[in-house]
Amino acid sequence: MGKFKSLVKQYLTLCLGLTLMAIAVALSKLAGLGTSPISSIPNVVSLITPLTIGQVTIVFMVILILLEAAFLRHDFSWWAWLQLVPSVIFGVLIDAFTSWLKWLPLHNYGAQLLATFVSIVILAWGVYFEVNSHTILMAGEGIVTAAAIALHRQFPKVKVWSDGTMVVVAVVIALIGLHGLVGVREGTVLSALITGRLVNYYTESNPKLTDWLQAEV
Repeated sequence: MGKFKSLVKQYLTLCLGLTLMAIAVALSKLAGLGTSPISSIPNVVSLITPLTIGQVTIVFMVILILLEAAFLRHDFSWWAWLQLVPSVIFGVLIDAFTSWLKWLPLHNYGAQLLATFVSIVILAWGVYFEVNSHTILMAGEGIVTAAAIALHRQFPKVKVWSDGTMVVVAVVIALIGLHGLVGVREGTVLSALITGRLVNYYTESNPKLTDWLQAEV
């Protein structure tokens, strides 16, 4: 029974993390100043195709898992496809919150910038809970882990490289498809610079919560 309770707590923590991250992506999408690096490509593609940002996110996660397989080759586990479960939930939630939050009055730059900062704060909380759930990796973390193993590099360094690559690809897509830096702006840079630091701050300033999330019931 204790093991079952621990699993329930872990997956509820994951669901909370996914929900907060989806709210953050939706809010940054509506603010229009750019999303986090991991969502930058889906955001830009959603602006030049009939697909929603949530739908593109799911497709993008499939591509990341395929890249994991390419990096790991024979060491790739088919269990990695379980990453699609939180990815699909994440994509569906992004679209739901994007629709629900459309009423927000984000018609001037000040409101857009404030919404962007709020989205970063929420995103960091989402990442905090997702990481501390110790359940299924999201594909964004899975590709970094796979690349770190294949290239024999440390995870943090590969994470920076991965985020940078995604932003560059998003910029190229925006320049080609939208003829400008649409969907990749100052909000993307702020998210890249602040989110990780906030996650570390939440972890260090909430040791009891972190221990409780990681402890067995």
